Amino acid sequence: MKIFPGMVLIALLTAFAQAQTPAPPANAASTPGPAQTPAGTPKGGGEGAAQTKHVRLKYTPPKNAVAGSRVDGDGGSRGGGPRQPSLYVLAPNHTALTTRAQPSLFWYQSGPASTRFELTVVEPKKPKPLLKVEADKADQPGIHRLLLARYNITLTPGVLYKWTIALVPDQANRSQDVIASGTIQRAEPDAQLTAASADAQGLDKAALYAGKGFWYDALEAVTDEINASPKNREIRLQRAALLEQAGLKEAAASERK
Repeated sequence: MKIFPGMVLIALLTAFAQAQTPAPPANAASTPGPAQTPAGTPKGGGEGAAQTKHVRLKYTPPKNAVAGSRVDGDGGSRGGGPRQPSLYVLAPNHTALTTRAQPSLFWYQSGPASTRFELTVVEPKKPKPLLKVEADKADQPGIHRLLLARYNITLTPGVLYKWTIALVPDQANRSQDVIASGTIQRAEPDAQLTAASADAQGLDKAALYAGKGFWYDALEAVTDEINASPKNREIRLQRAALLEQAGLKEAAASERK
């Protein structure tokens, strides 16, 4: 396998991997897994629902957000082959923001697939991807998470990055791919948000980021709470409500089951 500068050609690690675990060798392979919290994340929610009763995640899009940047990957049969699941990047249909240099990317897969999976992150005006991750199978449905820190990828403030996920049934015929994509931009928080987020925990922090238009940070915070308290249905319903506000109805519905 040929590795290009700035490109990571390793198999996609499952999100069960912990953020501080040493990165696996370049030839390691695994399939995408359900979104999990890296160890060391504060567990602000506990198993009870006391906190969730007082918090509602309401997303406010950033000012001057340009709509139309998300592409949903509708599944189905392609070229007479087996039916493929649908793919959705978990982001609004506009350029969504993060305060983090190394945020997490989330996506939803509606069903299992025995096909190849690819994830790429591209910078504007650069022909080679900043990141390319591949896996032989994508047989785990549900919400998935990739931590950019695992690949030493850092986003530059103000740069609009496009990220794409794909199921590849036939590598020789890429017209059969199921493709979904979205955009992400790192923005510096103002002093007020910086101070408030330093004191906030759990869903309070998720609500703070959502209200200030930092979609990726809000989704990451609520997902951390779900992983810390997996039996707390109220927190999962909070994530469902957040996803629905972005028009991600199928992913939201899966959270309510």
